[in-house]
Amino acid sequence: MRSSSFAPLLAPTLLYLVGACASAAPPEAQPGTPASATHVQGDVAAPPEARTSPAVAAAAAPAPETAGASTAAPAAVPVGAAGEVPAEAAPPIEPRSIVLHIGDSFLMAGFSQALRPKMKAVGALYEVRSEQASYTTSWHLKLAKLVGDYHPDLVIINLGANEVTLTDPAARADAVERLVKIVGNRPCVWVSPPLWRKDTGIIEIFRKHTSPCRFFDSDAHAGPISRQPDGIHPDAAGGTAWADAFFRWLLAERAPMPKEGEALPKGSGRHAVNPWRLRPEKNGASPGPSLQKTAQTQL
Repeated sequence: MRSSSFAPLLAPTLLYLVGACASAAPPEAQPGTPASATHVQGDVAAPPEARTSPAVAAAAAPAPETAGASTAAPAAVPVGAAGEVPAEAAPPIEPRSIVLHIGDSFLMAGFSQALRPKMKAVGALYEVRSEQASYTTSWHLKLAKLVGDYHPDLVIINLGANEVTLTDPAARADAVERLVKIVGNRPCVWVSPPLWRKDTGIIEIFRKHTSPCRFFDSDAHAGPISRQPDGIHPDAAGGTAWADAFFRWLLAERAPMPKEGEALPKGSGRHAVNPWRLRPEKNGASPGPSLQKTAQTQL
């Protein structure tokens, strides 16, 4: 009788103790949560999202739109003053190219002296040959030997100062073409003398008969220059201004990288592509008669 009287009092106490033990047990961990990932230790690999570095995650995330950013199409390629698309830039000049420069006394009147450090700065081997009182008719054998000896990448010709006053300048057309033919298939520039008086037509002969060599009109590009006391030869300042104008023009006229199948000019053979390749004349001038005849014979 006495034991049965305690049963109603004992049951609530037991139920209370069981509930308290159940609430003290730790909750079951959820798979894949950040908490469980950060607590992985040892050699167990973390899940992919935990292994991704902050830098990679930031790069992969879409960039937020900048306030006021335009969604318009890219701007068109800029054009020049005449509406022409700018020419493709030429590649850097590789070192140890060979530049052969021949001419009369004007070549040594400050021009080559100012040009030499510029050539050295681009790594070119600059060979100068000058002869006073020389003419377009007196350089054929000398030029042929120099081209054969040096195999230049670029030939620069400064001739004509002693032929400014000729009574029959047209008679020098054949001599000019012969010199151009000796240069052959390699970059070449014929530099006209800066005039101190009106010529009788030799500058026009050069303009018409020096192709495929490029023609540099010194008066058009360099303008008036200072002279020595004789009033003819450039002085040091005049020669420097002349050389500066020429070198700027020369760099601007270098051709871009050749396209597939493009015929390449000759040179020293030190480079896969002659670094002094020049753009063709803008007027599309054709080679002189002698060169056209040679090309037909080779074909």
